[in-house]
Amino acid sequence: MSGLHMVRLDPDVGRAMAWGVREKLLKPGGDDGYLWHALLAAAFGDLAPKPFRLVEQNGHRPAYLLGYANATEDELRRRAAEFCDPTIACALRVSSLAVKRMPDSFIAGRRLWFELRVRPVVRQTRNGDRRRKREIDVFLHQTRARPDARKLSRDAVYTAWLASHFVKGGAALDMIRIVWLRRSAITRRGRARTVQVHGEKGGGPDACFEGALTVTDPNAFEAMLARGVGRHRAFGFGMLLLKPMPQ
Repeated sequence: MSGLHMVRLDPDVGRAMAWGVREKLLKPGGDDGYLWHALLAAAFGDLAPKPFRLVEQNGHRPAYLLGYANATEDELRRRAAEFCDPTIACALRVSSLAVKRMPDSFIAGRRLWFELRVRPVVRQTRNGDRRRKREIDVFLHQTRARPDARKLSRDAVYTAWLASHFVKGGAALDMIRIVWLRRSAITRRGRARTVQVHGEKGGGPDACFEGALTVTDPNAFEAMLARGVGRHRAFGFGMLLLKPMPQ
């Protein structure tokens, strides 16, 4: 086993967008997560980083891609050298690839600072038909389902939603702050193999959180890192970024 590795790429965003337009992967009103998913898959195949995140910086500093992959730098470079189209290699700037091995385990009781972009949604059946499901903002779901809805706050609902994911992933949520909260629509390929905007009109919740966590189960925590948190992990959501606790 190669183990879990963090991957960084510094793409040429202009070339990436131009490729997405030619391939009809960009849709008005849709998020560009599917574009980056398609580029990474085309470059690295089944070794492509997932989850991943496009880190957009303020000012004039360009955006960059981070991701987790179960492959070494040599394995990723070999796959790209053998099969990657030159246009895609230039769009992703495969030559900028940087990889580091993640720790084999995190000690139980260790506190870490995190940042996480997620889509806080739940899946709900349509008119009681289990074959038809839709995603709904977890806050809207709870306000519609509970008689004391007026007492609920969006911050509290999202905190509870994330805390439950962390518990399953071997961590306790100690503190949380919302970095941003916006709405975005997911673009993805449908059953007819055409690229469509997915979800309700106007999109769904797109949230970035930061805060502190405590590792409770090292094995489950490592699995959560590799898997990601929440839905749409293949499209730019769910990558848990870790830092030492601030002094």
